[in-house]
Amino acid sequence: MKRLQIKMDDPIFPPGVAKTAWAPITISPSGIACQAELWLGPNVTTKIATSGLKPFTSTGLAQTISFPITMPSAGGIAYHVYLDVYVAGVLFLAYVATDDVVIPSGSVGPISWA
Repeated sequence: MKRLQIKMDDPIFPPGVAKTAWAPITISPSGIACQAELWLGPNVTTKIATSGLKPFTSTGLAQTISFPITMPSAGGIAYHVYLDVYVAGVLFLAYVATDDVVIPSGSVGPISWA
């Protein structure tokens, strides 16, 4: 399945911080049991951090689903953001965000005085 692009700002978060992403999801008709997962990774096959599957029932209208996720502890990396929606356990919608989540890293050397 080809991943569609979804717009997202380019967030920068410290390593290991807990955040919650929200995404409006519309599935029609109403009454369908669904699940969605938001996850971060360097590529489409490697999940580094995940919200886990979040169950919801379709309403036929846009409904905002929340995805709590803890940022990876490895810094100095930009992670792609993926959002998958399942219906009856089958991948139904697959998205990749237009921007990445950036986890910065850095260091400071010895301070010297003259």
